[in-house]
Amino acid sequence: MNRFKKIGILFLLTIGTLHAQKDKPLNIVWINADDLGRELACYGEPVVKTPHIDALAKQGVLYTNAYANAPICSASRSSQITGMYPTAVNSLDHRTINMTELPDGIQPITKFFKDAGYFVSNGSGLTMLKGGGKRDYNFTTKVNYDGTDWDQRKEGQPFFAQVQIKYPHRTFSRDKENPVNPDEVRLPACYPDYPLLRADWALYLESVQHCDDIVGKILQKLEDDGLADNTIVFFFGDHGRPHLRDKQFLYEGGLQIPLIIRWPAHLKPNKKDKRLVSLVDVAATSLAISGIKTPYPLHGKVFLGKNKIKRKYVYGFRQRAGDAAENLRSISNGRYKLIWNRTYDRPWMQLTSYKKLQYPAFALYHYLHNKGELKAPYNQFMAETKPEFELFDLKKDPMEFKNLAGDKSCKKIKDKLFQKLSSSLKEYEKNMILEDDVTIAKAKQSSKIYYKKAVQKQKPGLSVDANYEEIVKDWEERLLQ
Repeated sequence: MNRFKKIGILFLLTIGTLHAQKDKPLNIVWINADDLGRELACYGEPVVKTPHIDALAKQGVLYTNAYANAPICSASRSSQITGMYPTAVNSLDHRTINMTELPDGIQPITKFFKDAGYFVSNGSGLTMLKGGGKRDYNFTTKVNYDGTDWDQRKEGQPFFAQVQIKYPHRTFSRDKENPVNPDEVRLPACYPDYPLLRADWALYLESVQHCDDIVGKILQKLEDDGLADNTIVFFFGDHGRPHLRDKQFLYEGGLQIPLIIRWPAHLKPNKKDKRLVSLVDVAATSLAISGIKTPYPLHGKVFLGKNKIKRKYVYGFRQRAGDAAENLRSISNGRYKLIWNRTYDRPWMQLTSYKKLQYPAFALYHYLHNKGELKAPYNQFMAETKPEFELFDLKKDPMEFKNLAGDKSCKKIKDKLFQKLSSSLKEYEKNMILEDDVTIAKAKQSSKIYYKKAVQKQKPGLSVDANYEEIVKDWEERLLQ
């Protein structure tokens, strides 16, 4: 065989291999971190150490304007797994007491992957996929998984795998190998600079570092299994960070999430994408790039591949969270955000047993406010009622302190956003069942029992009836000494 004939054969083999890879079904991996904000080194956080997530960002695309649509776990996860807004599947209350079947023939997206021949798994990152991962869905329709690890699939079978990471959800976990010095942390400007808050923030960053460790192990597993080149990895948080003015609220800290996507040979590495993306879009995009069609339109928009659509607005939804009943909605075009506080008759800082137990800032704000020592602008959050509308210029006021809703110069943008929000809600809320007073009372009683049991177990030296001064002192003993 002469040299030219050998070269021709090698060329044909190479082309055949490339075509085989192109025709091979794409694997999808979602790495979902519980309560993770954008406090990562690759997003500009100076103190935290996140080498594995940073490496993933260099290998893929980092999205700078990605948002969850609900600032709490169960509502967000119910949306993720259906590709629909949580109100549309009656899953916004946390947690929904009177659960229902998914309406209008809506199915979990796992069904569509399974029907297309995919192995569908949901595993815990903490156990390296040996155990099942968090679900937390607010509906009774069953979400079927084939296993916890893609290793359990048939040979050559494509897979859609979810990897659930418990970090940095409270209770925070110390990182003894890489402790974060509270004196070196950079508190967001929406919080007052107090030693207790610095210590709490440092522990949050240490928990973020635990998350990074697990991400590194999962990515290494894909490499070791020879699957990295044909697997698209979506890394994101299920909603914003677990801090006082963030989780459970529609401010930026409650809805902003990290989103990093690695798609070898399709997305140019080490790039940033400024487009608006909603977490509900991840489901629609995962199905679309896998060539899977749904029998009904999803609320999520496809933002990758040849059929990508530009999103003009992101929405936020909040209802009851534990014993704190609310009815809040938001819309943002990336520059301006409008929050519609339908329950404007109650305070932002109404009792939430979960935050009273877990958040030092919740007790500290109440304690300082009662003494008249919580200074502006932080004391705004202690008002007895909320304005019906809040409008913020996110470019000039990223901490969302200056409400422009009553500013005549902003009337045009406020009206435009409200018209779009109110008209969209007619569709998005059509399947939502509002809780009655009896159900809310049941939730409040359940939260009261939860708080009592949790205090007795987690803080045996603290009385269940402790006042906010006593709770602050308990936190200081735990975090500052």
